[in-house]
Amino acid sequence: MQGAERKVTGVRRDDGLASLAQGFDLAVIGGGVVGAGIALDAAARGLRVCLLERSDFASGTSSRSTKLLHGGVRYLPQLRFGLVRESLREQLVLRRIADYLVEPLDFVIPVYRDRGFADAPAWARHRWILPGALRLGLWVYDRLGGRKGQDLQRRISAAEVLERFPRLRTKNLRHGIVYRDYQTDDARFTLALVRTAVAHGATARNWVSADRVEAAEDGYRLQVTDRLLGGEATIPARTVVAAAGAFPPPPGAGRPPLGLRLSKGTHLTVEAAQLGLTGSALLLPETDDGRVLFLVPWAGYGLVGTTDTEYRDDPAFPTPSSEDVDYLLRHVAEYLDLERPTILSAWSGLRALADRGGGATASASREHRVRELAPGYFQVAGGKLTGYRRIAEEVVSGVCRRLGRREACCTDEVLLAGAGGGEAGAPEVRRRAAALGLGDAWADRLAARYGTDAGRVIHLIAEQPRWAAPLEGTEHLQAEVVFAARHEFAATVADVLLRRTHIAWTARDHGRAVIGTVASLLAAELGWDDARLTVERRRAEETLAAEGL
Repeated sequence: MQGAERKVTGVRRDDGLASLAQGFDLAVIGGGVVGAGIALDAAARGLRVCLLERSDFASGTSSRSTKLLHGGVRYLPQLRFGLVRESLREQLVLRRIADYLVEPLDFVIPVYRDRGFADAPAWARHRWILPGALRLGLWVYDRLGGRKGQDLQRRISAAEVLERFPRLRTKNLRHGIVYRDYQTDDARFTLALVRTAVAHGATARNWVSADRVEAAEDGYRLQVTDRLLGGEATIPARTVVAAAGAFPPPPGAGRPPLGLRLSKGTHLTVEAAQLGLTGSALLLPETDDGRVLFLVPWAGYGLVGTTDTEYRDDPAFPTPSSEDVDYLLRHVAEYLDLERPTILSAWSGLRALADRGGGATASASREHRVRELAPGYFQVAGGKLTGYRRIAEEVVSGVCRRLGRREACCTDEVLLAGAGGGEAGAPEVRRRAAALGLGDAWADRLAARYGTDAGRVIHLIAEQPRWAAPLEGTEHLQAEVVFAARHEFAATVADVLLRRTHIAWTARDHGRAVIGTVASLLAAELGWDDARLTVERRRAEETLAAEGL
């Protein structure tokens, strides 16, 4: 595979803006999964690429999803078989190029005598027709994905459903249906894309906003601001792509951008044991507003989600409302026999949907749209995590046509940072970890988070043994903070707590107890003086508060 032998690393964020004045074939605005995917695709085709993100990479929806790589089950009743087949085939590509970040996950649909299924077409909702219709739909799903063996859907008895979910209410439970999709760590997946793009020659900067895009004789000029250190610069670029998620493209050039409708999806993080989750996800088949919900085991915790409501406030910090939380808990209580679970965190992401008119956001299309606002200036709206690579291929092919380039997309063969080790590398990680006093559990966690880069984290501990100490009350090592600063563009304490790790979402105090330790480690790596250290500690507290944590 291409990219397997490239040295994938990162840069220290504090490199500043001076190097951006060199000019680029393409400037990408937006460091979520789509923007990062576009930067990688373009860099892999040989373009000079700059990736700009106004906050941290993956700070928007790309760290606030349900952590799933959906194959598109909901599109089957709409008979959109081509779209489903594309998503399912993309799952296979992602398993190959990001092996440690993509894990199969079984989903169980409990079938009740007195309940329907929200995504079923009208003709299939009769209680006698529904079970067969679900099996038929999932049979088609498997065939479109070319699945075999354990990946195939199957019927399980009510007793087997209860073995997997002992807290599930049993009244009128007939049986269950199991199908397979895939799970990822969305923030770390996005970071892997950014790091891989850099390994292919791209320049990437987080905490740099593109404030204005102006037409120039040889393309465009981007006026940018460093939002952490101050300072402004002008970046020449022959072409521009705005993939800014919930934010509109910068003003200054081109026709009016695509309109966006923002839909808020709220999730809850709880202890998996409180929900009775083990190794499978539970799909709650019907809510009072005609949707489905998921209970998903993830990283040792349970995720409950998600809502789907119109959002019109500041897209920088979408936060759950009490109504959002009550909605999720109410429906969990309808299906599970349990007391109110302890909520470790409640968090929201925004779906940036291309505006195609009225109607509820829950029924709005998740398909992306691309508009060329001016020659060589593109905007991307909508799209899903699973389809990021195909969106990138479409956009970069349009860029290449404008530039007179003929290189084809090759990202289906480009290994992402940390990928390619497979299970064969696990014994070596364990051996090296054991030599430094770390048990197998720590080694396995590092391998799951970093893939082949787990060895580099362990190397840091060999460099400085005190970095083997865990961050208080977490399952993360101090060495991971150092790695985040050296190789993953971490520039603030919140970058570490919210996205390089998920301490803010899973710790009961949301990471406040480790702010001092994380800040001190970053200060030593990034050269902060005492005044900056004080600022960054305060910034971390303010960010957690703004997130509603």
